[in-house]
Amino acid sequence: MFHQRKGVLLCLFFSSVIIASGPLTSCVEPQDLTISINPAQALFGTPFSMTIAGLKPGEHAVLKARSIDGMGTFWDSTATFEADRNGKIDLSSQAPIAGDYAEPDVMGMLWAMQPSNRRDKARPYVAYEHGITVEFTLNDAKGRTAAAILGRYYQMPDTGLVRVPLDANGCKGFLYYPEKGGPFPGLILLGGSGGGMSDIKARTLASNGFATLALAYFRYPGLPGYLIEIPLEYFRRAIEWMKTCQAVQKGKLGLVGYSKGGECSLLLASLYDEFSAVAAMVPSAYVWKGVTPLAKSSWTMAGEPLPFISTKETEEEVQQFIRRELTSIRKWYAGGLAAADPELVNKARIPVENIKAPIFLASDRADQTWPSVEFCETIVQNLKARHFPYEYKHICGENAGHHACWPDYIPGTDRGVNAGNPKDKVKWSLIVWKEMLSFLHKYLDAPSKH
Repeated sequence: MFHQRKGVLLCLFFSSVIIASGPLTSCVEPQDLTISINPAQALFGTPFSMTIAGLKPGEHAVLKARSIDGMGTFWDSTATFEADRNGKIDLSSQAPIAGDYAEPDVMGMLWAMQPSNRRDKARPYVAYEHGITVEFTLNDAKGRTAAAILGRYYQMPDTGLVRVPLDANGCKGFLYYPEKGGPFPGLILLGGSGGGMSDIKARTLASNGFATLALAYFRYPGLPGYLIEIPLEYFRRAIEWMKTCQAVQKGKLGLVGYSKGGECSLLLASLYDEFSAVAAMVPSAYVWKGVTPLAKSSWTMAGEPLPFISTKETEEEVQQFIRRELTSIRKWYAGGLAAADPELVNKARIPVENIKAPIFLASDRADQTWPSVEFCETIVQNLKARHFPYEYKHICGENAGHHACWPDYIPGTDRGVNAGNPKDKVKWSLIVWKEMLSFLHKYLDAPSKH
């Protein structure tokens, strides 16, 4: 069984306790100063409300937030509020009168956080192994204090997950599913160009009722070191393995992929008919060259490389990218697509019309890695033109960036090609998460089509 650490359990027992203290100013005991978070402890992607009570009308109070990430970095934010006529503050409807953000926003204290104990301000937030904990403290003019803790977890401590390793037929991964109940709708989860295994994301999906396989396909022990000419038969073997798992409901298999994994998900669903739903986050509409300087395809089938489009960049730009000096490389893909021969573009296009399942797409206009909005619009146009018989849905953000495809509460300050506006990244990621889960449950919880 796969359970959280004892320390996280203890955190949950004590994190909802609200502390209030301070001297009495009269013989009548004043109302306690409190911070109320609802729900205080929940799975990633769960929204919350936050209210403060126990102040006098018009009284000012300073609220501070702190989280410590997986690398020991402190993330802090501060805001001063003025109590309403009832002596309360509702962060969803009241703006701070001073501080690190300026508009009514219950998420403001989170997306406004900045690292406070390191020089490198460009490194992104690194979450805990089990989730994110944010400590809030409040101080009023009389010296009274209150405190509360917000916790968002990949897996709730009182809900165990089973972890089954996949290490057969050359495939590498871990299958997660709830220890109680089942069988569950199945998901195969494919990460992007960073490689490795999307372990945390798989646990989050499993905690929402899916038997989720975090499938590695490169940059993982025993697998290719680069995303280049990966055989699609590899994924075929993983599909067959999922069909043999007793925890996976028969005929209920979906695909979730993001970035290059989104490209791969659409490609696999166009070739294989086992899927009942496909979710592609910031995907491509085409097969691109592998993520190496070599002009070779990302994928092969039956030993032959699939037709692909090459990016268009200079050697100087490549070196700037390696040094993290570029804020956008989307023109590499836009330029490559514009320069490619139309016949090649047609051959490299993913034939999404062959997919026999509903399709969910998410993109963002501020995506600086590649033009995911234009890719998704191309996919939708192809589906419309060919009278695609299944539901397809495309949701599009404005300023969230390339990585706003997973529930995030502290955005970090990465100024590279994956960056987005911190406020919009947090808000959009929660919208995408909610919409994606709803879509997957709609089709994977329904009666089997197979």
